[in-house]
Amino acid sequence: MFDTGSTKSFINKTALARTKHLPLDKNKQQYVMADGYTKFEVNGTVKIFIELNHIKTNIIVGVVNSLCMDCILGMDYLNKYKINLNNKHKQVQIYTPTDTTTLPMENHVPKTRTVCRLVQFIYLGPYQERKVKIRSSVFSGQLLFSPAYRLLKIQGLMITYSLICFQNYETWISIYNPTYKPCYLYENAIVGVATSLDSSMNISTVLNLNIKEKNDNDYTHSLTNNSEHNIHTLSQHMQDPQQLNDLIIILNKHHPLFDTSTITIAETPTPHTICTGDNPPTTSRPYPQTIEKQNATFDIIQQMLKHKQIRASHSQYSAPILLIKKRDGAYRFIVDYRKLNNITIQDNYPLPNLEQTIQMVGGHQYYTKLDLRSGYFQIPILDKDKHKTAFITVHGLYEFNVLAQGLKNSPPSFQRIMSNLLLPCKNFCLVYLDDILVYSDSFHQHLNHLNQVLAILNKHKFQLNPQKCELAKRTIDYLGHTISTQGVKPLQERIEKILNIPQPTSLHQANAFIGAIGWYRKFIKDYTKIAAPILAVTNLTKQNKFKFKWDTPQKEAFNQLKIAITSQPLFLTYPDPNEPLILSTDASDYCIGGVLYQEINGERKNIYFHSQMLPKSQRKWPTIEKEALGIYYSITRMKLYLLGREFIVQTDHCPLRDIHKKPSNNRRVDRISLVLQQYNIKEIRHVSGKCNCMADYLSRFPRQVDDDDEFLESDFGIIPA
Repeated sequence: MFDTGSTKSFINKTALARTKHLPLDKNKQQYVMADGYTKFEVNGTVKIFIELNHIKTNIIVGVVNSLCMDCILGMDYLNKYKINLNNKHKQVQIYTPTDTTTLPMENHVPKTRTVCRLVQFIYLGPYQERKVKIRSSVFSGQLLFSPAYRLLKIQGLMITYSLICFQNYETWISIYNPTYKPCYLYENAIVGVATSLDSSMNISTVLNLNIKEKNDNDYTHSLTNNSEHNIHTLSQHMQDPQQLNDLIIILNKHHPLFDTSTITIAETPTPHTICTGDNPPTTSRPYPQTIEKQNATFDIIQQMLKHKQIRASHSQYSAPILLIKKRDGAYRFIVDYRKLNNITIQDNYPLPNLEQTIQMVGGHQYYTKLDLRSGYFQIPILDKDKHKTAFITVHGLYEFNVLAQGLKNSPPSFQRIMSNLLLPCKNFCLVYLDDILVYSDSFHQHLNHLNQVLAILNKHKFQLNPQKCELAKRTIDYLGHTISTQGVKPLQERIEKILNIPQPTSLHQANAFIGAIGWYRKFIKDYTKIAAPILAVTNLTKQNKFKFKWDTPQKEAFNQLKIAITSQPLFLTYPDPNEPLILSTDASDYCIGGVLYQEINGERKNIYFHSQMLPKSQRKWPTIEKEALGIYYSITRMKLYLLGREFIVQTDHCPLRDIHKKPSNNRRVDRISLVLQQYNIKEIRHVSGKCNCMADYLSRFPRQVDDDDEFLESDFGIIPA
C-alpha cells in the first residue's frame, strides 16, 4: 500500500520471508502512529526489491512484527521514483529517466465496521480536552472513526471524525467537553464506530517521527488506569463540581505520584549516608533457612533486583537476613543490622518540635495530608556507603541502593532530606518524616500550595500512598491531633485506655486499681480525700472481704482519679524535648500494657497509656516472648512520639535488657528486636514490679482483642513475590 502520510516504508515480518531482500540490519527503533500516542517497534531495517510491471525498484524498509498491510510504501519510496497517485483516474503512475508505467489503484483492505469502547473510566472537567484510549476488535489497521450520536448530541461533547490507527486492538482519540458541567465516561462505554477506508482515501497510517527522549516533566500522555483510579477515589468527597474539576486538574498534572502499579526510587539532592568512622567492617554468617524460605528469599531478591532496590555486592560487610511469615502466607524480608548499627555514628538532626508544629497549623480553612509510599525505600543511599548495607543469603551477597528498614539514623536522615526538599514551601507545608501537611486559608490558595508541593515531589520522582492521603479537607487528623478551622484538639487514643477501665466488681480489682493509682498519690492534689471512699472498702482483712461494696461514692472517686492522671498537670499534651522519654511496659498472661512518660522536676508526667488483650495464640507464648511483645506493641502504638528520638524502655523482665544490641537465644524475641531496629532505644532498663505499677495494672484488666496486628501487617516497602 502507498501511504502519502508516512515518510518511511515498512514491511510485515511474515511478508519479508516471501520477499527478495538483503541481510537484515538489526537496529531497533521505535515509532508512533499518526495519533501521536500508539507506539510500535521496528526490529531492524533491510533493503527489499520491488518490481512494478517491468520497472525494478528497491527501498530500505523497517521490519515490523504486525502491520495492517504486508508492506507500506511511504514518501521515501514515492519521492525516490517520482510516483504520482492519481485518485481521479484510480491510477498509480511511475516515472523513471528511461521509462514510465501506469498501474491500476486497488483497495485491498476488507470492509470493516467495529465498535469502539473506552479502555478506562474518564473524568472530563468543564472546558477540558483529553486524549483517551479506546479499543476495538481490529488488531491493527487504519480505520475511519465516527463518534457516537449520544456523546455528541445528548452529552454535548466534541469528538472529531478522524482517521485512527489501531495497534494491539487499541488507539487514542481526543474528546473535548465544551460545557460548564463535568462529564463522566465509564469503562467499556461505546464512544463510536470505526470503518475501513475506500480506495480513494490517501491518509497516513504511520507517523514518521522517531520517539524522542521524554522530558522529565512531561507525563501528560502516560496517565495510567491505576493513577486515574486513585485520583478519582481521593477527590470523590468534593461536593462543589467546579472545585472538584480544579482539584482533579492539579492532581492529573502530577499523576505519577499517585501511580502505585510500579516502584520508583526518588532522585534526591542529598542521599542517605552511613558514617562508621574507623571501625572495621562487621560480618555475620547467614541464618539457617528451610528450603521453603530459601525459595521465598530468592523470589524476594529477584523482585528487589528488578526494581533496582538492591544490587549484587562484593562488600566486606555482611548482615544476615530473616524471613517473617505474614498472616496471608507471604514473607517479610528483614535484615539484622544490629552489628552495623552499633558502629554507626549517631545522626543528631532534630525532628520538628511537636508542640510548635501542631499549634501553628490550627485555624486554617483547607488541609491536605500526604503520605509517602514506603518512604524509606524511595530514598537513595550514597554510592560509597552502599557496600555497608550488604546482606548475606544462601543465594549470594547483595547491597541496598535505597534506605533499608532497620538502619540506624533512618528517621533523622529522612527528615533532613524531606525538609530540605520542601523548604520552598515552608510557609504552608509541614513535614514530619513521611507525613506532609499542606494548609491554606482559601480553596484557590490551597490549590496553588498543593500544586507547588506536588510539583517538587513529582520532579524528584516520589510516590504517594493514596490510601493514607487526604486532600482539600476542612478537618484532618495529623500527628495525634484533630486539626480544623476551630483549632487543634488532641485525639482521645492516648488516654482512652485509662478512661475505658471498667468499674471494679471485686475487692481484688479495687485493690489493683488503688495500687496502680497510688504511685501518683503525691502528685494528685487532695489524693487522700478523693480516694477515701475507695480506701474505706479496700482496707479489709481477708476474713472481711465479703463486706466489699462498690456504690456511688466509690464510683465517683474512681472516675475522679482516672481524670486526675489523664489531665494536666499530670498529663502532658506534648513531650518536653529537653527531657528523656521513658516507656514502661508489662505483660500478664492475657494482656499487655505500656505507659509513656517523662520525669520533670521530680514529677512523673504521663504522655500515652496503652493496653491490649493478646490473641489466644499469643497467650500461650512463654513469659519472655509476651514481655517482648509488650515492648513491641507499646512502641508501635506510640510511634509518633518515639520514632527518631532516643528513649528508655523499662521492663520487669531482666532477660530482655540486651535484645536491642545482640541476638538472644529466642527466635521470636529476635524477630521482634529486628523489627524495632529503626527505633533509637538508648537502654532497656530492668525495674522491679512495684516500680512498674501502672504498666502492670494496664496489663491485667480485660479488654477486647485488637483486630489489627501491626506486627503482621506493617508495611516495610517490600512487595512479596
